[in-house]
Amino acid sequence: MLNIEVQACGLAIDLVLIYFFIKHDRVGLFSERLFGISLFANTVCIILDIVSVFAIVYEEYYTPFWTSVICKSYLVFLLICSYMGFVYSYTDVIHLRKNNVFAYSHRILCTIAIILIYVLPIEWVCKEDQIFSLGPAVQCTYIFAPICIVSAILITITYRKQINPHRRKAVRAWMLIAIIAAGIQFAFPKLLLVGFGSSIGMMILYAELENPEVYLDRATGIFSISTLDRYITQCYESHKRFSMILICINEDLHADPETMHRILVELSEFLHSFPSAKIFRGQGNHFDLVYRERAGNTQEIESALNLDVIRKRFEEPWAGSYYISPVFLYIKDSRIAETQVELSAICDYYKNEVTDEAKTIFLTAESGSHIKEVNSMICEIKKAIENDRVEVFYQPIYSIKEEKFVSAEALARLRDDTGNIIMPGRFIPVAEKYGMIEQIGERVFRKTCLALTDTNMRELGIRYVEVNLSIAQCENTKLASTYQRIMEDLSLEPNHINLEITESSALTKRNVMLENMNSLISLGCEFSLDDFGTGESNLNYIMDMPVQIVKFDRSMTQEYFKSDRAKIVMNATIRMIQELGLKIVAEGIETKDQLDTMAELGVDYIQGYYFSKPLPQNEFLGFIASTN
Repeated sequence: MLNIEVQACGLAIDLVLIYFFIKHDRVGLFSERLFGISLFANTVCIILDIVSVFAIVYEEYYTPFWTSVICKSYLVFLLICSYMGFVYSYTDVIHLRKNNVFAYSHRILCTIAIILIYVLPIEWVCKEDQIFSLGPAVQCTYIFAPICIVSAILITITYRKQINPHRRKAVRAWMLIAIIAAGIQFAFPKLLLVGFGSSIGMMILYAELENPEVYLDRATGIFSISTLDRYITQCYESHKRFSMILICINEDLHADPETMHRILVELSEFLHSFPSAKIFRGQGNHFDLVYRERAGNTQEIESALNLDVIRKRFEEPWAGSYYISPVFLYIKDSRIAETQVELSAICDYYKNEVTDEAKTIFLTAESGSHIKEVNSMICEIKKAIENDRVEVFYQPIYSIKEEKFVSAEALARLRDDTGNIIMPGRFIPVAEKYGMIEQIGERVFRKTCLALTDTNMRELGIRYVEVNLSIAQCENTKLASTYQRIMEDLSLEPNHINLEITESSALTKRNVMLENMNSLISLGCEFSLDDFGTGESNLNYIMDMPVQIVKFDRSMTQEYFKSDRAKIVMNATIRMIQELGLKIVAEGIETKDQLDTMAELGVDYIQGYYFSKPLPQNEFLGFIASTN
């Protein structure tokens, strides 16, 4: 007579889902909370459905008033379940979540529908195997609930490119099952399938998306890196402050798989001893602890204290005998960045900046500002390359013997969107670090070759132009063939090009550089050793590298006029270089006295502001024409 078997099955499904949902740790994602609310609402809806059946059958005990209240409450929660499906459908559509007008409008609409359900009259039928309600309140529910369901499906269609494919499919399945169940119940009132259909939808959501297991790293049982990204993104979107400890284990522990697993499990269990932190496993063997802002703003104190405990624990062995020396990054305040992507970039940058003397880096607002500048410069470099805003300036080089300008150094400059020049000190280090220096170097080389062939530079007395090579270019096996092709394309004789290399301990493929040098020398190019006096292996470079010119760095020439020791060293170095039959360029010469002194020492060429700063191509040609 009660006809509650189907609802009981739906309730059983919900109770099982609630058990497993509560049992596991939850990270607190927005979609996770929405699922919990939806599951709770659906469970209450089924319970009210069952209670309403009892109220109708035993109306004499419940009284018509309370029977009406219970039946209407069931309808309200039925509407709330449909409404939660609509809200859940746009979880991934950020601009809809942040649109207050959109949010308040559908909340108001749902509130009006709930008020109407409670205000409008309701009736019920109790026949042998048919127990159901009807009347205006039911009709109101059957108007507003389908609107929510159809809206949810339309959201998944309209914004399909912004919604997680699994979420898109699961929401559609949930809503379609609700429609089918409601349609069957409408046609056959004795089949009370709506609550059961919604429970099936909950089960689909849980299996596809909201099972806590999908947020976990299988090896350690803590939250995974993808969950970390979503969690941090949500914190920034909701303007929630947090602090972080990053434990970066970069070293190879040389442990077998079983021991490595034991270390990871032991480490994760230790980190779980900090209840106020959410623990995530990052890339590789990195671990992140996130402390959310709470009342009293104590997360900064807790995280700082925990950092000391963690660092002390790493002074002891893991898995019995393995000592680990991680890099620690500490973020006291998440406001050093504005987005998860920006924060991730800051952390990735500073992981590589740690020295043996400082295994812990405290990231501050200044750290964030530096990375913002770096990212801004990366964008400027990319745009300059794409829009051909890489320019070449030329600084003339004076021959003391011939008393005229015989060469120049080609120097890269970038021009920004507003037409202002970006100096090399700002963009060269960034271009080198982020793999764009080869593109810039090749552009400068091509434009220099073009200037030598398309202008009267050679007729004015410029016999060759010096072009810098970066370490990345020197280590590229295709450098010689690429530069040969460019010179052939522009019909330029290679003897008009002098390539500058810089001594550097960062060079790892010395043999590749030598192969490139010998190939280009065989074509007719010459090489200079740039920035002599600033590196670590000056004499070795002069002896080992097939260079024809040595360029004294500005710091070395300026030091000559300040220090007696520098004079002794430089005098001896000049004699040695001359005995090797190499030419010398003194950079950074700024006065007539400095010029005369370098001439007396036997330096061959002078480069510096005494004659000219680096000039754009047309100004350089005008300068050479007026002086030579």
